[in-house]
Amino acid sequence: MANYTATLDDSRKTVLSNQERAMGFTHKYTIKYTDIDDDSATSTGDTVTVALGNTPTDFVITKAMVNVTTAFAGGGTLTIDVGTDGDEDNFINLKSVTAVGPIIELAGAAPVTVAGTYAAAADALEAHFINSSSSNPAALSAGELDIYLGMVSANNIG
Repeated sequence: MANYTATLDDSRKTVLSNQERAMGFTHKYTIKYTDIDDDSATSTGDTVTVALGNTPTDFVITKAMVNVTTAFAGGGTLTIDVGTDGDEDNFINLKSVTAVGPIIELAGAAPVTVAGTYAAAADALEAHFINSSSSNPAALSAGELDIYLGMVSANNIG
């Protein structure tokens, strides 16, 4: 079992418009199966970490959601964690991406603390994909999802 890394292309990182922010989300990251079907990740239990980018300094994450727009197929029981490099499941914890639909965590659900996540220093955002029981990331043949975060810099308030 090994972990492989990928970096999300800037063209799939979006700061949402004021109209799109009506639900409280400010940033969107689109991940396709081709981002995580690393040809080296051929063992059951292999994982792939996708670097999404960095938070601003003095940041607050108020909410997080994953929306699976195309179910991930061919990779077995693929799950996602969304968080930071120091706490990979801080926002979303081990949720299946093999079916279409939205994924959220319940606020305050241990160990996840979605509402009120903050830090004074910038942090690295990441999505971590795990094959828990069968197949491997290299076998993926379909899948796409959007990660939405409500992220603000306290430096921009006031």
